[in-house]
Amino acid sequence: MRLLIICFTVISLSAQAQHQLEGNVQEAIAKAYAASVRMWGYDTATDKQMSAQFSAVVVSPRGDLLTAAHTSTPGKTYKVMFPDGREAIALALGKIEMADDPMVPDVSMMKIITPGAWPYAEMGYSASLKPDQPCISIAYPESLNQPLPVIRFGRITSTGNDRGFLQSTCIMEPGDSGGPLFDLLGRVIGIHSAINVPESLNYEIPVDLYRKFRTALATPKKYNALPPVTDTVGNDPLSAQLKIYEQPAASSTTKDACLLITSQLNGKEEKIYGASFAGGYIVSKSSMTGSEPLVHAGNKMIKATILRRDRENDLVLLQVKKGVRGGIRLPEAKPDSLSFQQLGKFLVSPRPDTASAISVAGSLPFSLPKISSTGFLGASVAYRSGPLLLTFVRKNSPAVASGLREGDEVISINGVALLKPEDYGAELQKYWPGDTVAIQLKRQDSSYTRRIVLSEKPLIKATHPADMFTGGKSARRDGFARVFAHDAVLTPDQCGGPVFDATGGFQGINIARYSRTSTIVIPADVVWEFMRRSL
Repeated sequence: MRLLIICFTVISLSAQAQHQLEGNVQEAIAKAYAASVRMWGYDTATDKQMSAQFSAVVVSPRGDLLTAAHTSTPGKTYKVMFPDGREAIALALGKIEMADDPMVPDVSMMKIITPGAWPYAEMGYSASLKPDQPCISIAYPESLNQPLPVIRFGRITSTGNDRGFLQSTCIMEPGDSGGPLFDLLGRVIGIHSAINVPESLNYEIPVDLYRKFRTALATPKKYNALPPVTDTVGNDPLSAQLKIYEQPAASSTTKDACLLITSQLNGKEEKIYGASFAGGYIVSKSSMTGSEPLVHAGNKMIKATILRRDRENDLVLLQVKKGVRGGIRLPEAKPDSLSFQQLGKFLVSPRPDTASAISVAGSLPFSLPKISSTGFLGASVAYRSGPLLLTFVRKNSPAVASGLREGDEVISINGVALLKPEDYGAELQKYWPGDTVAIQLKRQDSSYTRRIVLSEKPLIKATHPADMFTGGKSARRDGFARVFAHDAVLTPDQCGGPVFDATGGFQGINIARYSRTSTIVIPADVVWEFMRRSL
Protein backbone atom coordinates (compact mmCIF):
# COMPACT_ATOMS: atom_id res chain seq x y z
CA MET A 1 0.00 0.00 0.00
CA ARG A 2 1.32 3.45 -0.86
CA LEU A 3 1.19 6.44 1.41
CA LEU A 4 -1.23 9.04 0.08
CA ILE A 5 -0.44 12.69 -0.58
CA ILE A 6 -2.77 15.64 -0.38
CA CYS A 7 -2.77 18.03 -3.35
CA PHE A 8 0.42 16.82 -5.06
CA THR A 9 0.84 16.36 -8.83
CA VAL A 10 4.29 14.86 -9.08
CA ILE A 11 5.26 14.65 -12.76
CA SER A 12 4.27 17.23 -15.36
CA LEU A 13 5.31 15.00 -18.26
CA SER A 14 2.24 13.52 -19.99
CA ALA A 15 1.08 10.38 -18.22
CA GLN A 16 1.30 8.28 -21.38
CA ALA A 17 4.86 9.35 -22.23
CA GLN A 18 5.94 8.99 -18.61
CA HIS A 19 4.48 5.50 -18.38
CA GLN A 20 6.12 4.46 -21.65
CA LEU A 21 9.58 5.74 -20.69
CA GLU A 22 9.44 4.21 -17.22
CA GLY A 23 8.15 0.93 -18.63
CA ASN A 24 10.96 0.79 -21.20
CA VAL A 25 13.56 1.47 -18.52
CA GLN A 26 12.21 -1.34 -16.35
CA GLU A 27 12.00 -3.76 -19.30
CA ALA A 28 15.63 -3.02 -20.17
CA ILE A 29 16.67 -3.63 -16.56
CA ALA A 30 14.84 -6.97 -16.55
CA LYS A 31 16.84 -8.04 -19.64
CA ALA A 32 20.23 -6.71 -18.55
CA TYR A 33 20.40 -7.05 -14.75
CA ALA A 34 21.34 -10.75 -14.52
CA ALA A 35 24.35 -10.32 -16.87
CA SER A 36 25.87 -7.37 -14.97
CA VAL A 37 28.60 -8.81 -12.75
CA ARG A 38 30.88 -7.83 -9.90
CA MET A 39 34.54 -8.86 -10.22
CA TRP A 40 37.96 -8.76 -8.62
CA GLY A 41 41.37 -10.31 -9.15
CA TYR A 42 41.48 -13.76 -7.63
CA ASP A 43 44.22 -16.24 -6.72
CA THR A 44 42.64 -19.67 -7.19
CA ALA A 45 45.49 -21.40 -5.31
CA THR A 46 45.13 -19.39 -2.09
CA ASP A 47 41.42 -18.50 -2.49
CA LYS A 48 42.21 -14.80 -1.98
CA GLN A 49 40.99 -11.54 -3.47
CA MET A 50 43.89 -9.89 -5.30
CA SER A 51 42.50 -6.54 -6.47
CA ALA A 52 39.85 -3.93 -5.82
CA GLN A 53 36.40 -4.72 -7.13
CA PHE A 54 35.26 -3.63 -10.58
CA SER A 55 32.33 -4.33 -12.89
CA ALA A 56 31.79 -6.18 -16.17
CA VAL A 57 29.06 -7.65 -18.35
CA VAL A 58 28.59 -11.11 -19.85
CA VAL A 59 27.67 -10.97 -23.55
CA SER A 60 27.36 -14.65 -24.54
CA PRO A 61 26.07 -17.86 -22.92
CA ARG A 62 29.66 -19.17 -23.17
CA GLY A 63 30.80 -16.49 -20.76
CA ASP A 64 32.44 -13.83 -22.94
CA LEU A 65 32.97 -10.75 -20.76
CA LEU A 66 33.47 -7.09 -21.65
CA THR A 67 35.27 -4.82 -19.19
CA ALA A 68 37.78 -1.94 -19.08
CA ALA A 69 41.48 -2.48 -19.76
CA HIS A 70 42.58 -0.63 -16.64
CA THR A 71 40.91 -3.30 -14.49
CA SER A 72 42.62 -6.35 -16.00
CA THR A 73 45.94 -8.06 -16.71
CA PRO A 74 45.99 -10.60 -19.60
CA GLY A 75 46.44 -14.15 -18.38
CA LYS A 76 45.38 -13.45 -14.79
CA THR A 77 42.33 -15.05 -13.16
CA TYR A 78 39.33 -13.18 -11.75
CA LYS A 79 36.27 -14.05 -9.69
CA VAL A 80 32.92 -13.34 -11.35
CA MET A 81 29.91 -12.75 -9.07
CA PHE A 82 26.41 -12.73 -10.57
CA PRO A 83 23.44 -10.95 -8.99
CA ASP A 84 21.72 -14.32 -8.44
CA GLY A 85 24.59 -15.45 -6.19
CA ARG A 86 26.40 -17.70 -8.66
CA GLU A 87 30.18 -17.40 -8.88
CA ALA A 88 32.69 -18.35 -11.56
CA ILE A 89 36.33 -17.90 -12.53
CA ALA A 90 37.31 -15.88 -15.59
CA LEU A 91 40.57 -15.59 -17.49
CA ALA A 92 41.63 -12.14 -18.68
CA LEU A 93 42.21 -12.14 -22.44
CA GLY A 94 43.37 -9.26 -24.61
CA LYS A 95 43.35 -5.58 -23.83
CA ILE A 96 44.25 -2.43 -25.76
CA GLU A 97 46.17 0.45 -24.16
CA MET A 98 47.84 2.90 -26.50
CA ALA A 99 51.56 3.41 -25.82
CA ASP A 100 51.27 7.22 -25.72
CA ASP A 101 48.01 7.24 -23.72
CA PRO A 102 47.35 4.04 -21.70
CA MET A 103 43.79 5.10 -20.85
CA VAL A 104 42.76 4.95 -24.52
CA PRO A 105 40.81 3.06 -25.78
CA ASP A 106 40.63 1.07 -22.48
CA VAL A 107 39.18 -2.03 -24.19
CA SER A 108 39.46 -5.46 -22.57
CA MET A 109 37.81 -8.89 -22.80
CA MET A 110 37.69 -11.89 -20.48
CA LYS A 111 36.27 -15.39 -20.68
CA ILE A 112 34.57 -17.42 -17.95
CA ILE A 113 36.44 -20.72 -17.70
CA THR A 114 34.11 -22.32 -15.14
CA PRO A 115 31.82 -24.70 -17.07
CA GLY A 116 28.22 -23.55 -17.40
CA ALA A 117 25.65 -21.58 -19.35
CA TRP A 118 25.59 -18.00 -18.10
CA PRO A 119 23.10 -15.11 -18.16
CA TYR A 120 24.11 -12.65 -20.84
CA ALA A 121 23.11 -9.36 -22.44
CA GLU A 122 23.00 -8.59 -26.16
CA MET A 123 25.58 -6.24 -27.63
CA GLY A 124 24.16 -3.13 -29.27
CA TYR A 125 25.79 -0.71 -31.71
CA SER A 126 27.38 2.52 -30.52
CA ALA A 127 27.42 4.02 -34.04
CA SER A 128 23.62 4.30 -34.01
CA LEU A 129 23.49 6.34 -30.79
CA LYS A 130 22.17 9.90 -30.76
CA PRO A 131 22.58 12.76 -28.28
CA ASP A 132 19.86 12.82 -25.57
CA GLN A 133 19.14 9.11 -26.06
CA PRO A 134 18.25 7.52 -22.69
CA CYS A 135 20.71 5.03 -21.26
CA ILE A 136 21.04 2.87 -18.14
CA SER A 137 24.01 1.90 -16.00
CA ILE A 138 23.97 -1.35 -13.98
CA ALA A 139 27.22 -1.60 -12.02
CA TYR A 140 28.82 -1.99 -8.60
CA PRO A 141 30.08 1.26 -7.00
CA GLU A 142 32.93 0.46 -4.66
CA SER A 143 31.77 2.82 -1.93
CA LEU A 144 28.54 0.89 -1.27
CA ASN A 145 30.33 -2.49 -1.34
CA GLN A 146 27.12 -4.41 -2.06
CA PRO A 147 26.69 -7.85 -3.70
CA LEU A 148 23.89 -6.51 -5.94
CA PRO A 149 24.38 -3.82 -8.58
CA VAL A 150 23.03 -0.28 -8.50
CA ILE A 151 21.03 1.21 -11.37
CA ARG A 152 21.40 4.74 -12.72
CA PHE A 153 19.53 6.50 -15.51
CA GLY A 154 21.01 9.07 -17.87
CA ARG A 155 21.35 10.47 -21.36
CA ILE A 156 23.99 10.25 -24.06
CA THR A 157 25.66 13.67 -24.17
CA SER A 158 28.34 12.92 -26.79
CA THR A 159 28.60 10.08 -29.30
CA GLY A 160 32.37 10.47 -29.48
CA ASN A 161 34.71 13.03 -27.90
CA ASP A 162 38.27 13.89 -28.99
CA ARG A 163 39.59 10.71 -27.33
CA GLY A 164 36.96 8.44 -28.82
CA PHE A 165 34.79 7.99 -25.72
CA LEU A 166 31.05 8.21 -25.50
CA GLN A 167 29.81 10.55 -22.78
CA SER A 168 26.72 10.07 -20.64
CA THR A 169 25.05 11.49 -17.54
CA CYS A 170 24.86 8.03 -15.89
CA ILE A 171 26.87 8.80 -12.77
CA MET A 172 29.93 6.62 -12.10
CA GLU A 173 32.60 6.20 -9.43
CA PRO A 174 35.41 3.69 -8.66
CA GLY A 175 34.09 0.12 -8.76
CA ASP A 176 31.82 0.95 -11.71
CA SER A 177 34.82 0.75 -14.08
CA GLY A 178 34.23 -1.97 -16.67
CA GLY A 179 30.49 -1.95 -16.02
CA PRO A 180 27.91 -1.82 -18.80
CA LEU A 181 25.90 1.04 -20.25
CA PHE A 182 22.65 -0.16 -21.86
CA ASP A 183 20.14 1.28 -24.29
CA LEU A 184 16.41 0.97 -23.62
CA LEU A 185 16.35 -2.34 -25.51
CA GLY A 186 18.61 -3.82 -22.81
CA ARG A 187 21.64 -4.00 -25.14
CA VAL A 188 25.21 -3.09 -24.18
CA ILE A 189 26.21 0.16 -25.91
CA GLY A 190 29.25 1.12 -23.83
CA ILE A 191 31.57 0.16 -21.00
CA HIS A 192 32.36 2.51 -18.09
CA SER A 193 35.86 3.95 -18.26
CA ALA A 194 36.44 7.27 -16.47
CA ILE A 195 34.88 10.36 -14.91
CA ASN A 196 35.49 14.06 -14.46
CA VAL A 197 34.55 16.15 -11.42
CA PRO A 198 30.99 17.21 -12.42
CA GLU A 199 28.49 14.36 -11.97
CA SER A 200 27.35 14.84 -15.58
CA LEU A 201 30.78 14.00 -17.08
CA ASN A 202 31.15 10.23 -17.44
CA TYR A 203 33.16 8.52 -20.18
CA GLU A 204 32.21 5.24 -21.84
CA ILE A 205 34.07 2.88 -24.19
CA PRO A 206 31.95 2.45 -27.36
CA VAL A 207 30.77 -1.14 -27.73
CA ASP A 208 31.65 -1.06 -31.45
CA LEU A 209 35.34 -1.25 -30.47
CA TYR A 210 34.68 -4.66 -28.91
CA ARG A 211 32.91 -5.76 -32.08
CA LYS A 212 35.76 -4.49 -34.25
CA PHE A 213 38.59 -6.13 -32.28
CA ARG A 214 36.83 -9.22 -30.93
CA THR A 215 39.13 -11.68 -32.71
CA ALA A 216 42.30 -9.90 -31.58
CA LEU A 217 41.03 -9.62 -28.01
CA ALA A 218 40.53 -13.40 -27.81
CA THR A 219 44.31 -13.72 -27.31
CA PRO A 220 45.66 -12.99 -23.78
CA LYS A 221 47.86 -10.09 -24.85
CA LYS A 222 48.30 -6.38 -24.19
CA TYR A 223 48.20 -4.30 -27.36
CA ASN A 224 49.95 -0.92 -27.31
CA ALA A 225 48.49 -0.03 -30.70
CA LEU A 226 45.24 -0.89 -32.45
CA PRO A 227 45.44 -4.54 -33.57
CA PRO A 228 45.81 -5.07 -37.33
CA VAL A 229 43.20 -7.85 -37.34
CA THR A 230 39.68 -6.44 -37.34
CA ASP A 231 36.15 -7.80 -37.55
CA THR A 232 33.10 -6.40 -39.29
CA VAL A 233 31.06 -4.20 -36.95
CA GLY A 234 27.85 -4.24 -38.97
CA ASN A 235 24.81 -1.98 -38.78
CA ASP A 236 22.18 -1.79 -36.07
CA PRO A 237 19.01 -3.55 -37.28
CA LEU A 238 16.99 -2.05 -34.41
CA SER A 239 18.13 1.57 -34.59
CA ALA A 240 14.63 2.73 -35.58
CA GLN A 241 13.29 1.45 -32.25
CA LEU A 242 15.53 3.78 -30.24
CA LYS A 243 13.63 6.93 -29.31
CA ILE A 244 14.41 10.26 -27.70
CA TYR A 245 12.06 10.84 -24.77
CA GLU A 246 11.22 14.12 -23.12
CA GLN A 247 12.96 14.51 -19.79
CA PRO A 248 10.61 14.04 -16.80
CA ALA A 249 10.10 17.25 -14.83
CA ALA A 250 8.51 17.65 -11.42
CA SER A 251 5.63 20.03 -10.84
CA SER A 252 6.27 22.97 -8.54
CA THR A 253 3.35 21.82 -6.37
CA THR A 254 5.51 19.00 -5.01
CA LYS A 255 7.50 21.60 -3.08
CA ASP A 256 4.60 21.76 -0.58
CA ALA A 257 5.70 18.38 0.76
CA CYS A 258 9.25 19.56 1.49
CA LEU A 259 10.00 22.26 4.05
CA LEU A 260 13.20 24.04 5.03
CA ILE A 261 14.25 23.77 8.68
CA THR A 262 16.86 25.92 10.43
CA SER A 263 18.25 25.24 13.90
CA GLN A 264 21.28 25.81 16.09
CA LEU A 265 23.80 22.98 15.96
CA ASN A 266 27.24 23.10 17.56
CA GLY A 267 27.04 26.88 17.87
CA LYS A 268 26.06 27.68 14.30
CA GLU A 269 22.94 27.79 12.17
CA GLU A 270 22.24 24.57 10.28
CA LYS A 271 19.79 24.11 7.40
CA ILE A 272 18.12 20.87 6.36
CA TYR A 273 14.95 19.79 4.57
CA GLY A 274 12.02 18.04 6.20
CA ALA A 275 9.01 16.02 5.03
CA SER A 276 5.62 17.47 5.92
CA PHE A 277 2.99 15.04 7.25
CA ALA A 278 -0.68 15.64 7.98
CA GLY A 279 -1.39 17.01 11.43
CA GLY A 280 1.57 19.39 11.53
CA TYR A 281 4.19 16.67 11.87
CA ILE A 282 7.57 16.91 10.15
CA VAL A 283 10.21 14.21 9.78
CA SER A 284 13.80 15.16 9.02
CA LYS A 285 17.45 14.18 9.48
CA SER A 286 18.26 14.17 13.20
CA SER A 287 22.03 14.70 13.02
CA MET A 288 21.49 17.99 11.15
CA THR A 289 18.60 19.23 13.30
CA GLY A 290 19.73 20.98 16.43
CA SER A 291 17.98 22.93 19.15
CA GLU A 292 15.19 25.48 18.65
CA PRO A 293 14.21 24.36 15.12
CA LEU A 294 12.30 26.80 12.93
CA VAL A 295 10.19 25.64 9.99
CA HIS A 296 10.01 27.88 6.93
CA ALA A 297 6.45 27.89 5.58
CA GLY A 298 6.10 30.47 2.84
CA ASN A 299 7.20 33.78 4.38
CA LYS A 300 6.66 32.51 7.92
CA MET A 301 9.15 31.11 10.42
CA ILE A 302 7.30 28.70 12.72
CA LYS A 303 8.71 27.30 15.94
CA ALA A 304 8.73 23.49 16.03
CA THR A 305 8.79 21.13 18.98
CA ILE A 306 11.10 18.10 18.92
CA LEU A 307 8.97 15.06 19.82
CA ARG A 308 11.41 12.21 19.29
CA ARG A 309 14.79 11.28 17.84
CA ASP A 310 15.83 7.93 16.38
CA ARG A 311 19.62 7.78 16.28
CA GLU A 312 19.76 4.40 14.54
CA ASN A 313 17.88 5.77 11.51
CA ASP A 314 18.99 9.40 11.98
CA LEU A 315 15.36 10.57 12.05
CA VAL A 316 13.76 13.33 14.08
CA LEU A 317 10.04 14.00 14.52
CA LEU A 318 8.94 17.63 14.88
CA GLN A 319 5.53 19.18 15.37
CA VAL A 320 4.17 22.62 14.60
CA LYS A 321 0.83 23.67 16.07
CA LYS A 322 -0.33 25.70 13.05
CA GLY A 323 0.84 27.34 9.86
CA VAL A 324 1.58 24.21 7.79
CA ARG A 325 -1.25 22.83 5.68
CA GLY A 326 -1.76 19.48 4.00
CA GLY A 327 1.02 16.93 4.12
CA ILE A 328 1.57 13.24 3.60
CA ARG A 329 -1.04 11.01 5.21
CA LEU A 330 0.02 7.89 7.07
CA PRO A 331 -1.79 4.73 5.93
CA GLU A 332 -3.56 2.35 8.24
CA ALA A 333 -1.29 -0.52 7.21
CA LYS A 334 2.47 -0.67 6.84
CA PRO A 335 3.52 0.30 3.28
CA ASP A 336 5.17 -2.21 0.97
CA SER A 337 8.95 -2.21 0.57
CA LEU A 338 10.77 -1.77 -2.71
CA SER A 339 10.74 -4.87 -4.96
CA PHE A 340 12.79 -5.90 -7.98
CA GLN A 341 9.93 -4.98 -10.32
CA GLN A 342 10.15 -1.38 -9.08
CA LEU A 343 13.84 -0.91 -9.89
CA GLY A 344 14.25 1.87 -12.42
CA LYS A 345 10.99 3.63 -11.62
CA PHE A 346 11.23 7.40 -11.59
CA LEU A 347 11.43 9.20 -8.26
CA VAL A 348 10.98 12.85 -7.33
CA SER A 349 12.80 14.63 -4.50
CA PRO A 350 11.14 18.03 -4.06
CA ARG A 351 13.33 20.96 -3.02
CA PRO A 352 11.65 24.16 -1.82
CA ASP A 353 14.42 26.50 -2.97
CA THR A 354 15.33 25.00 -6.36
CA ALA A 355 14.08 22.53 -8.98
CA SER A 356 13.06 19.09 -7.78
CA ALA A 357 15.58 16.31 -8.33
CA ILE A 358 14.50 13.50 -10.69
CA SER A 359 16.08 10.08 -10.19
CA VAL A 360 15.42 6.36 -10.52
CA ALA A 361 15.13 3.70 -7.83
CA GLY A 362 18.57 2.11 -8.03
CA SER A 363 18.61 -0.76 -5.55
CA LEU A 364 16.67 -3.07 -3.33
CA PRO A 365 16.85 -2.27 0.42
CA PHE A 366 20.20 -3.07 2.03
CA SER A 367 22.11 -2.34 5.23
CA LEU A 368 25.05 0.05 5.61
CA PRO A 369 27.37 -0.83 8.50
CA LYS A 370 28.65 1.97 10.70
CA ILE A 371 32.09 2.95 9.37
CA SER A 372 32.42 6.68 8.71
CA SER A 373 29.84 7.44 11.42
CA THR A 374 31.66 5.61 14.21
CA GLY A 375 32.80 7.75 17.13
CA PHE A 376 36.45 8.78 16.73
CA LEU A 377 39.04 8.12 19.45
CA GLY A 378 42.26 8.69 17.50
CA ALA A 379 44.35 5.81 18.87
CA SER A 380 45.33 2.60 17.08
CA VAL A 381 46.58 -0.84 18.14
CA ALA A 382 48.77 -3.19 16.13
CA TYR A 383 47.28 -6.38 14.69
CA ARG A 384 49.68 -8.81 16.35
CA SER A 385 49.67 -11.31 19.19
CA GLY A 386 50.41 -10.25 22.73
CA PRO A 387 49.22 -7.25 24.77
CA LEU A 388 47.07 -4.68 22.98
CA LEU A 389 49.53 -1.79 22.82
CA LEU A 390 48.69 1.61 21.36
CA THR A 391 50.98 2.07 18.37
CA PHE A 392 49.67 5.45 17.20
CA VAL A 393 47.95 8.35 18.96
CA ARG A 394 46.81 11.07 16.59
CA LYS A 395 47.46 14.75 17.24
CA ASN A 396 44.43 16.88 18.14
CA SER A 397 42.38 13.74 18.89
CA PRO A 398 40.25 12.86 21.95
CA ALA A 399 42.88 10.23 22.81
CA VAL A 400 45.80 12.66 23.01
CA ALA A 401 43.65 15.24 24.82
CA SER A 402 42.95 12.59 27.50
CA GLY A 403 46.62 11.76 27.96
CA LEU A 404 46.82 8.43 26.11
CA ARG A 405 50.29 7.59 24.83
CA GLU A 406 51.86 5.19 22.40
CA GLY A 407 52.91 2.03 24.25
CA ASP A 408 49.96 2.09 26.66
CA GLU A 409 48.22 -1.27 26.96
CA VAL A 410 44.43 -1.28 26.43
CA ILE A 411 42.64 -3.53 28.94
CA SER A 412 38.92 -2.82 28.45
CA ILE A 413 36.34 -0.39 27.02
CA ASN A 414 33.26 0.30 29.16
CA GLY A 415 34.05 -2.81 31.18
CA VAL A 416 34.35 -5.12 28.15
CA ALA A 417 37.68 -6.97 28.28
CA LEU A 418 39.70 -6.85 25.04
CA LEU A 419 41.56 -10.07 24.31
CA LYS A 420 42.68 -9.57 20.71
CA PRO A 421 43.18 -6.62 18.30
CA GLU A 422 39.88 -7.29 16.53
CA ASP A 423 38.04 -6.74 19.83
CA TYR A 424 39.37 -3.18 20.04
CA GLY A 425 37.90 -2.05 16.71
CA ALA A 426 34.68 -4.02 17.18
CA GLU A 427 34.01 -2.45 20.57
CA LEU A 428 34.71 1.12 19.46
CA GLN A 429 32.49 0.66 16.41
CA LYS A 430 29.45 0.37 18.70
CA TYR A 431 29.67 4.03 19.67
CA TRP A 432 28.71 7.29 18.00
CA PRO A 433 30.30 10.75 18.02
CA GLY A 434 29.43 12.40 21.34
CA ASP A 435 29.31 9.10 23.26
CA THR A 436 31.50 8.78 26.36
CA VAL A 437 33.61 5.64 26.78
CA ALA A 438 35.56 4.52 29.84
CA ILE A 439 38.87 3.04 28.70
CA GLN A 440 41.04 1.11 31.13
CA LEU A 441 44.75 1.09 30.27
CA LYS A 442 48.09 0.09 31.76
CA ARG A 443 51.26 2.17 31.57
CA GLN A 444 54.32 0.29 32.75
CA ASP A 445 53.05 -1.29 36.01
CA SER A 446 50.25 1.17 36.75
CA SER A 447 46.63 0.91 35.62
CA TYR A 448 44.51 3.97 34.90
CA THR A 449 41.09 4.75 33.44
CA ARG A 450 40.03 7.65 31.25
CA ARG A 451 36.49 8.73 30.40
CA ILE A 452 36.69 10.08 26.84
CA VAL A 453 34.05 11.79 24.70
CA LEU A 454 34.37 10.49 21.14
CA SER A 455 34.37 13.00 18.29
CA GLU A 456 33.48 12.82 14.61
CA LYS A 457 36.11 11.40 12.29
CA PRO A 458 38.36 14.11 10.81
CA LEU A 459 37.58 15.05 7.23
CA ILE A 460 40.04 13.76 4.66
CA LYS A 461 40.81 16.17 1.84
CA ALA A 462 39.40 14.92 -1.45
CA THR A 463 42.06 13.93 -3.99
CA HIS A 464 40.02 11.81 -6.44
CA PRO A 465 37.43 13.31 -8.83
CA ALA A 466 34.85 10.92 -7.39
CA ASP A 467 35.04 12.79 -4.06
CA MET A 468 35.05 16.35 -5.44
CA PHE A 469 31.36 16.71 -6.28
CA THR A 470 29.45 19.79 -5.15
CA GLY A 471 28.56 19.68 -1.46
CA GLY A 472 30.44 16.46 -0.84
CA LYS A 473 29.21 13.58 1.29
CA SER A 474 26.90 13.79 4.29
CA ALA A 475 28.73 13.59 7.62
CA ARG A 476 26.28 10.92 8.87
CA ARG A 477 25.87 8.55 5.94
CA ASP A 478 26.06 5.01 7.30
CA GLY A 479 25.11 2.89 10.27
CA PHE A 480 21.65 2.13 8.84
CA ALA A 481 19.84 -1.20 9.04
CA ARG A 482 17.66 -0.56 6.00
CA VAL A 483 18.05 1.94 3.15
CA PHE A 484 17.86 2.00 -0.63
CA ALA A 485 19.88 4.00 -3.15
CA HIS A 486 18.88 6.29 -5.99
CA ASP A 487 20.85 8.61 -8.27
CA ALA A 488 19.44 11.98 -7.16
CA VAL A 489 22.04 14.74 -7.18
CA LEU A 490 21.56 16.36 -3.76
CA THR A 491 23.86 18.23 -1.42
CA PRO A 492 23.98 17.15 2.25
CA ASP A 493 21.75 20.06 3.33
CA GLN A 494 19.16 19.03 0.71
CA CYS A 495 18.60 15.73 2.49
CA GLY A 496 15.91 15.18 5.10
CA GLY A 497 13.09 15.72 2.62
CA PRO A 498 10.61 13.26 1.09
CA VAL A 499 10.91 11.02 -1.98
CA PHE A 500 7.88 10.21 -4.16
CA ASP A 501 7.29 7.97 -7.16
CA ALA A 502 5.68 9.27 -10.34
CA THR A 503 2.16 8.45 -9.16
CA GLY A 504 2.50 10.34 -5.87
CA GLY A 505 3.38 7.39 -3.64
CA PHE A 506 5.58 8.32 -0.71
CA GLN A 507 8.78 6.24 -0.89
CA GLY A 508 10.83 7.49 2.05
CA ILE A 509 13.16 10.19 3.40
CA ASN A 510 16.43 11.24 1.73
CA ILE A 511 18.75 10.59 4.65
CA ALA A 512 22.23 11.19 3.17
CA ARG A 513 24.29 11.97 0.10
CA TYR A 514 26.41 8.87 0.35
CA SER A 515 28.79 9.21 -2.60
CA ARG A 516 29.10 10.61 -6.10
CA THR A 517 26.68 8.01 -7.43
CA SER A 518 24.25 7.50 -4.58
CA THR A 519 21.82 9.30 -2.34
CA ILE A 520 20.35 6.91 0.21
CA VAL A 521 16.77 6.78 1.46
CA ILE A 522 15.15 5.58 4.67
CA PRO A 523 12.23 3.58 3.14
CA ALA A 524 8.61 4.49 3.76
CA ASP A 525 7.99 1.39 5.87
CA VAL A 526 10.78 2.39 8.31
CA VAL A 527 9.45 5.97 8.49
CA TRP A 528 5.97 4.56 9.11
CA GLU A 529 7.25 2.47 12.03
CA PHE A 530 9.10 5.47 13.50
CA MET A 531 6.02 7.67 13.38
CA ARG A 532 3.71 4.91 14.62
CA ARG A 533 5.92 4.34 17.67
CA SER A 534 6.24 8.07 18.28
CA LEU A 535 2.56 8.96 17.96
